[in-house]
Amino acid sequence: MKWALAIAFGTSLAASACRNQSKPSDAAPPPATATNARSGASEPVTSGTLPEDPDAGARSSAEWRQHLAREEYERRLGYDRRKLVEHQAVLKTLRAARARYDGATTKSAVLSAERDFQATRPKLEKAFDSIDHWGNSSKVLPDYRALAETLSESYPTARIAALSGDPTPFERVGRDVDERFRAVDAWLREAELSEQSEGE
Repeated sequence: MKWALAIAFGTSLAASACRNQSKPSDAAPPPATATNARSGASEPVTSGTLPEDPDAGARSSAEWRQHLAREEYERRLGYDRRKLVEHQAVLKTLRAARARYDGATTKSAVLSAERDFQATRPKLEKAFDSIDHWGNSSKVLPDYRALAETLSESYPTARIAALSGDPTPFERVGRDVDERFRAVDAWLREAELSEQSEGE
């Protein structure tokens, strides 16, 4: 009889232990939630990257382009600074040709100046090639080529027209030549001064 009571008592203790282990207080806590400010509802907390700012991206791209443009500008300044002697020789030839046209008082004198300038073209082309063989470093090379073309063709033609009583074409082409010479002089002056800035 006693052993029957002991078995019954042990069975009761085991059942009680099982009930205690299944209490809700022992369960894992629910996932953290965040409250939606507008709806008041709770939502799971998630992590992620912030959205890109298109305005900031555009400003960054513009600043980078500006930086590259400035670097290219300074590169060309330095290039032409190293070629100053050759630049001065080319300018001397071009200015001498113009002065001779301007000093011509007859058509035959203009034609003679034109022939002489044409004879210098191969030497000029060689000088252009020496300054910038690939044509992508010297800023003023396009101006030299334009001046050489003008002094070969339209300038003497306009000079003859002016001697014949029609000064308008000569005045127009003269302004263009003046503008190109001024641009070249300003650039070469800046290139020369940039050497002093680097030395400071």
